[in-house]
Amino acid sequence: MTCAYRHPAFDHVVGEPAASTSARMADADSLADRYATVSGDDLGDWPFYLGLAHFKLAVIAAGIQHRHDRGASGEDASGAGAAVPDLIAAGIAALRPTRHMARTSPAGQENP
Repeated sequence: MTCAYRHPAFDHVVGEPAASTSARMADADSLADRYATVSGDDLGDWPFYLGLAHFKLAVIAAGIQHRHDRGASGEDASGAGAAVPDLIAAGIAALRPTRHMARTSPAGQENP
């Protein structure tokens, strides 16, 4: 989920610029690559999990917007729903085969 918080649409979910969307931070793929390098873990299913994270965040944003629209939120969450289309598009893009990045397994073999 942390890598999905890097998407600029996350600013709409929190209602202000989020630290996680800062251009000063590494992008989601760079974070995953660094994690794989340091941990030695195989992230061959990375596109699936990144796509799922974006979909989950879209559902959370829609829920926040729904509560706001019903007067059930304690703060101004009027912009949360604006993030939903962009997060769904990011989830779909993450699942596209052309987006899949080669990852190196702990044994040093490249995954397709």
